[in-house]
Amino acid sequence: MVAVNEYEFDGVDDPTASSASGTAGGGRRLQAPLGQGEALQRWLRLARGLRLPHGFLVTGARGIGKTTVIDWLTAALLCPSDLDAEAPCGVCRTCTQVANGRHPDVHVLDRAQDEREHDELKKSYYVIKVDQVRAAQVTLQRHAVTGRARVLVIKDADHLDEEGQNALLKTLEEPGVATFLLLEAARPEQLLPTVHSRVQRLGVLPLGNSVIEEQLRARLPMRGDRFPGALAVARGSLGQALSACTERVVQLHDLVRTLLADPKVLRPVATARAVLEQAKERRFELEAARTFLWLLRSELRARCLHLADDPGATYGARPAEPWTTWLETTLHAERDLDLQIPAEQVLTACLVQFRP
Repeated sequence: MVAVNEYEFDGVDDPTASSASGTAGGGRRLQAPLGQGEALQRWLRLARGLRLPHGFLVTGARGIGKTTVIDWLTAALLCPSDLDAEAPCGVCRTCTQVANGRHPDVHVLDRAQDEREHDELKKSYYVIKVDQVRAAQVTLQRHAVTGRARVLVIKDADHLDEEGQNALLKTLEEPGVATFLLLEAARPEQLLPTVHSRVQRLGVLPLGNSVIEEQLRARLPMRGDRFPGALAVARGSLGQALSACTERVVQLHDLVRTLLADPKVLRPVATARAVLEQAKERRFELEAARTFLWLLRSELRARCLHLADDPGATYGARPAEPWTTWLETTLHAERDLDLQIPAEQVLTACLVQFRP
C-alpha cells in the first residue's frame, strides 16, 4: 500500500509478516502477523463475522507490524472463504488483492507525496489534509464491489490535520452498513479525544529477540554480521531490525557511534549534511533524519540503562553524565520534524547541544 523507500527495509517484503513468500503471479501473498496471540485473535473473530467495531485504531512503534495487522484484519473482513471462522484463508483472490493493495473495496488514505512543477520540487506534505478525508468519504458512499464490506485504511492517522480529524468524526459515527475505518498510528496521542472516543484500540505487541533473529536469518542470511547491531536497536520491532541491516542505516549507525565516542570534535552542520546527503527529496530527508534520531536515541538509551544498572555508581556520583539530557534533546528534535521544520535545521540545532 505504501512504497518502501531506501531508508526503510531495502526492498524486503512486509517486514513484520510471518514470511516473505510470493504468489505464482509474482505478487505478494498475505501473511499472518507474528506474536500477537489472543490480543489480536478475538478481534479477528469479530472481523470474520463483520462485527468488528466500525472505527478501529492500530498503534505501535515504527516497523513493529501495524500494516501487517491491518492487512490481516482487512482480509478477515473481506475474505469469502468459510473454512476458518477465526482468520482469513490468506490464499484466495481476495486475500491476494488485499496483500497487493488492489482490492476494489479497500481504500487507502495516506499523506500526500511530493509535488513537482517544471521538474523541480514544489512542496512536500507531512499531513493528511481535510480535502483528502472528504474525497475518501465520497468514495465510501459507493456500493461495495464484492458485496461483503468496504474498508477505509488511514495510514499515519496521527498526521491527520485537526480539520481532517473533525471531518472524519461523522463517518466514525455513521459509517454506513458494513463499512470499517482502520486507522494506523505510531503516535496516537496526536489524535483528538473526540476521535479516540469513537474507536477501539489495539496495540501491536513487540517481538522477542529470538523471534526477530530467526526472521533475520531467514530473510537476510548473507548479512549475519549485522544482526547483533540490529537486535540492539530493534526494541521488539522486526521492521526496525530489518532496516538496521541495510547499508545506509549501517552507515548512519556508524555515524552515531562516532559522534558519541568523542562529542568534543563534533561538527554539527557537517554531520547533519552527512545524514541527508543521499536524500534526493524532502520526504526522504525526513525519513533519513528520523532514522538517525532513532539510532541516536537507541544508543543514548543504552548508555542510560548501563548507568542505572551499574552497582558501583549512585545518581549523584556522575553529575556530568549528559546521556539523559541528550536523550531528551533527540525527542524534541523528533517533534520539530513533525512541525515541518527543515530536516537539516532540526538536526543541526539538535547536535549543537551535544557538548559534554
